[in-house]
Amino acid sequence: MSSIPYFISDLHLGHKKILEFSRDYREGNTVEEHDEWIIDTINSTVKKRDILYVLGDIAFKRDGLEKCKRIICQKRLVMGNHDKFSIEEYQSTGFKIIQGTVRYKEFWLTHAPIHPLVLRGLVNIHGHVHSHSLDDKRYVNVCVENLAGKPRSLDEIRKNLVP
Repeated sequence: MSSIPYFISDLHLGHKKILEFSRDYREGNTVEEHDEWIIDTINSTVKKRDILYVLGDIAFKRDGLEKCKRIICQKRLVMGNHDKFSIEEYQSTGFKIIQGTVRYKEFWLTHAPIHPLVLRGLVNIHGHVHSHSLDDKRYVNVCVENLAGKPRSLDEIRKNLVP
């Protein structure tokens, strides 16, 4: 059985104001409920052998980062603007690969959308913009707000890119 790559960004675990900013897109009445919803939604989507690319902004506090240990699949991180912990701390919660910009198949994986001149014919899977997607097929927003918390598989992304 092969692994399936999935993508999501901007988990914002432990972020006290994320529900205030994104109430219409995230579940929970408290930070703890929100964090449980994120972890449960991810785990109900992925399997142990799958690969989850988290495209930045995982957690605001160490206890939020610690919750990532409960995500059941293989985890890879593309660093975001709020990812401030040491590489060792991310590794201790199960992130095997930690990178900046990544070229993956026909895609660029980044936290924030990259400039169109940098795309070089590839599609940009990104986060950072939360519910504000770019109206351009070259950009795929995988923020929690845009996915109702459910990671998007590579097959789903490719399927949605077909004109």
